[in-house]
Amino acid sequence: MTTLVGLNIVIASMLGLLALLCAVASLALRRNVPLAWLAGALSVGTVQTLFLTFAPGTVLEFISAMALAPFGFWLANNTIHALKDEKRWRRAFLTGFVGLCAGAVALLVLGAPFFYQVLFVQLACTLAMLDAALRIVSRMKWWRVLDVLLLLAVGTLTLVRLARLPLLVWYFGFDVDFASFNGSALELGLLALESLVTLGIITLVISSIIADTIATFQQQSERDGLTGLLNRRAVDAMASQPGPAGGAVIFCDIDHFKQVNDRYGHQAGDAVIQAFAAIIERTGHHAARIGGEEFALLLPGAGAAQAQGLAEMIRVRFNDMIHHALAADARLSASFGIAEYAANETPAGAFVRADAALYRAKEAGRNRVETCPEAERPARPATRRMQSV
Repeated sequence: MTTLVGLNIVIASMLGLLALLCAVASLALRRNVPLAWLAGALSVGTVQTLFLTFAPGTVLEFISAMALAPFGFWLANNTIHALKDEKRWRRAFLTGFVGLCAGAVALLVLGAPFFYQVLFVQLACTLAMLDAALRIVSRMKWWRVLDVLLLLAVGTLTLVRLARLPLLVWYFGFDVDFASFNGSALELGLLALESLVTLGIITLVISSIIADTIATFQQQSERDGLTGLLNRRAVDAMASQPGPAGGAVIFCDIDHFKQVNDRYGHQAGDAVIQAFAAIIERTGHHAARIGGEEFALLLPGAGAAQAQGLAEMIRVRFNDMIHHALAADARLSASFGIAEYAANETPAGAFVRADAALYRAKEAGRNRVETCPEAERPARPATRRMQSV
């Protein structure tokens, strides 16, 4: 018994420390919601373990088993809900969960046999885990190992909770009391199994939160906040790598954009930028916003003719677009500059030439596509064999 008490103290200490770390991390990460819910669930687990350790045979032990357990499972469900941001079926789950908990309370007040009280509590806990598993399935990325492992862990805990119901009938019958149930070898064994699975779930949830946070920061560092396209830093990094097969670069600029901001305001200007970004993003090529109303497209393996056809398509679509943030008869246009880069040349080498072609398109009247002449391309570097001749 002393060994069990010592083990419970260690478990409570670990849960309490994890709860504190999750709470601090949640605040450090601008009130990360999944971490906040997880901190709450771990705190409840800490209190529940302490009650089971130091208050056996008292009303606190009964509260721990009958009230704190479903409350902890509800907090754990909210952790998964916030982690996966899945709002479907939420009202149905809450209705069922609250109904089961209310049923347990009503049976307690009416003095119903303990078996029926614990039955409602077990069903509430099982429903919380089953709902969490469904939320993981609805939003999981099957190629991500963390998501698969989290589903397996939550699914295992759900099955353990489901197994409690028939085991309860088989082991105790219908006339079991709380003291016999809570101190039984079956209950202690199930609690030990649940503790191991729960520890795995906690580890996987924290790992998922860390992975999602890193991915978010990485996206923020590589993506433009307004359009979701690559930003200048990201496209410069891509353009610094030589293209083994060569390719083409398209520079784009929305014509007279300053007049849009001056006449209709910056919100309308942002809407126009987002509309243009949506068009070039749908091309499927590497698209970036490199300035206020300036954009770039990288086309590895493409030639000038293919790039010109793509630029013409974008130009026509944008020119034909109706912008609801502007006047009904307002039509906008964009200008384009194209340059090729040779095999083993970096796309960055074509940026200056594409920019010069874009400038010529502006000078020639805008709403047009200009291609860098072949004569302006630098000579292809001589090979060693040619140099040795």
